[in-house]
Amino acid sequence: MAMTLGDPAGIGPWVAARAAESASLRRRARPVLVGDAGALKHLVRRRDLTVKPLASLDDYEDRPGVVNVLHVPHPGIRSLRAGAPQKVGGESAVLALRAAVGLALSGRVAAVVTGPVSKASLRLARVPHPGHTEFLAAMCGVKNVEMVMAAGDRRALLVTRHLPLRQVASSLTVEKIVSAVLRVDAWAGRSLGLRRKPRWALCGLNPHAGDNGLLGSEEKRIIAPAAAALRRRGVLLNGPLPADAAWAKHAAGATDLVACLYHDQGMIPLKTLDGRRLVNITVGLPFVRTSPGHGTAFDIAAGPNPDRHADAEPTLEAGRVALNLAERGSR
Repeated sequence: MAMTLGDPAGIGPWVAARAAESASLRRRARPVLVGDAGALKHLVRRRDLTVKPLASLDDYEDRPGVVNVLHVPHPGIRSLRAGAPQKVGGESAVLALRAAVGLALSGRVAAVVTGPVSKASLRLARVPHPGHTEFLAAMCGVKNVEMVMAAGDRRALLVTRHLPLRQVASSLTVEKIVSAVLRVDAWAGRSLGLRRKPRWALCGLNPHAGDNGLLGSEEKRIIAPAAAALRRRGVLLNGPLPADAAWAKHAAGATDLVACLYHDQGMIPLKTLDGRRLVNITVGLPFVRTSPGHGTAFDIAAGPNPDRHADAEPTLEAGRVALNLAERGSR
């Protein structure tokens, strides 16, 4: 399993190293970190960390206490400063991501777990994509991918992702909602181990799901027609519902997935319910990809005791979820 370091100026190297050392993960897979091994040695200041740079996966050493790193060098890595977005961090993250994708597309790894990246660093590195999801799709030549955020059996599809809030309403169409839900519905049916068809709640966009047109017209014009079209296609879907009601039903176990129309409509409830287990899953790639559901935490990386404060549990959970999906033959 490939695990990229993400932006090396953040906590990605710290949490990736901890995850790769985990006995529970190593019982199921051979975790290989992907990134600049020099950055890992330089930034993760731990006397007990044994880093083994690999030129090839064939050099993997399965020994407790050894963290294997497929070395993807960046010539300017020594100029990297922990705790801030910068060009070299974005470039190093991209180099590692390209290497990990190459391993996945060639069948050398069962899954890819990506470390957190900084959108500011990616912009400084002139990456023409807002984040991992879109960049991965472009690298794999895939037109349509979806972002599913999961914390245990609580799951949300983000119909729109990294958009300013004022652009969300104008970006929504019946086709966009229908195609996103259908794609994830088919994936969930084969990938989540459910013994039934997935049950959905579809959030409205406006407070009270528009309150019959008093608080906005999107529910009547776009979201309700999308819901009707999905039900005609056999999707078990309830909605559009007020977002708070949709999440209350989901938290009570009445649904398997919530279709959320903008980023924070899904992220706030999931982080509140179980933030340490929050995992990002990309649906539609030709391989399994997950990521911990947090950012680079530059403040922790620049602090005096990153090893004490950088929590590896989200990365471990991303690894567990990735292996579960890979074992079910998910894509």
